[in-house]
Amino acid sequence: MKFSREGKRFFLATVLIAIASLNTGNNLIYLIFSMMLSMLVLSVLILKVNISRLMLKVSHSQPIFANNPSSIDITISNKKRTIPSYSIRILTSERVKGEAYFPKISGLSDMVKTIPVTYEKRGIYKCGDFLIESGFPFIFFSDRVLCGVDGEVIVYPEMRKIDETVLEIANKGFELSLPRMGKGDEIFMIREFKYGDDWRRIHWKASAKTAKIMITEYAAEESRKLTVILDNLMPDDIESFEKAVSFTASLSDLFLNDGYFVRLLTCKKLIPFGTGREHLFKILDVLAVIQGQDSWECPMSTEPEGSTILVLNSKDSALNRFIPVSDLVIYAPTL
Repeated sequence: MKFSREGKRFFLATVLIAIASLNTGNNLIYLIFSMMLSMLVLSVLILKVNISRLMLKVSHSQPIFANNPSSIDITISNKKRTIPSYSIRILTSERVKGEAYFPKISGLSDMVKTIPVTYEKRGIYKCGDFLIESGFPFIFFSDRVLCGVDGEVIVYPEMRKIDETVLEIANKGFELSLPRMGKGDEIFMIREFKYGDDWRRIHWKASAKTAKIMITEYAAEESRKLTVILDNLMPDDIESFEKAVSFTASLSDLFLNDGYFVRLLTCKKLIPFGTGREHLFKILDVLAVIQGQDSWECPMSTEPEGSTILVLNSKDSALNRFIPVSDLVIYAPTL
């Protein structure tokens, strides 16, 4: 609890009135002093009751991306049976920009307010660092209470606009490396299952005949596959690495929206080929918490499937060995 600007002035006036009453012995001045002193005491007591027994709940209905305006729903509950709470302000942590104001919360009631927030970095945020603040009733004092909120908020990497030059180079690489064939539902080949394949394309009859798991490849699908390799081998420049993560997320979103089957390869993580919005968030879940690793342990087929984009931290990266099988190489410091 601390004095507000108005509270400091009122307290100074109270002290001056106290001195005047002692010097003059005037009963009227004593009466004024007692009233001012009682207002200070009441301010403290009422303020403590006002912000007591308040609980918070935080939720969000839309995905949250770093450095992009988003919103969260704050539900505040007043657990006092009959006493309402007035002039309540909810403050988020320093890492999150946003606040909410509730003029009145009746006893044993809930209020919900949607507030805009901006998370500056990707990752998983705990919801336990929200502050409840109030200056009611006379704004002579303000008090803050740290309110523990259960749950977590996952913040995905920042989505950025992909440079047109990169797209032009990528499209040329796709066209040259993988000519399209078939009508889109025509079977191109039946081959043995490999790690990372979509289990929904298992050809059960062929599998029964050969006693091996066989996969159906369609001509149109084969020509619209993209593998993104993200280099997260102990990055030296954290800022460049964050740009690389954002670029990988934006690239995956772009090509999945265009109907491609996208696969993500990182150190110790592999997201198999998939398509659609659900698959995008499988990739984003990995990118939201990805950190630097000290070794490359991700299994990768020696035969390239579709087109490959390699995102490297530097020209000296150990993942340079994937350059010969890549259609496009992006260096993080240039993003």
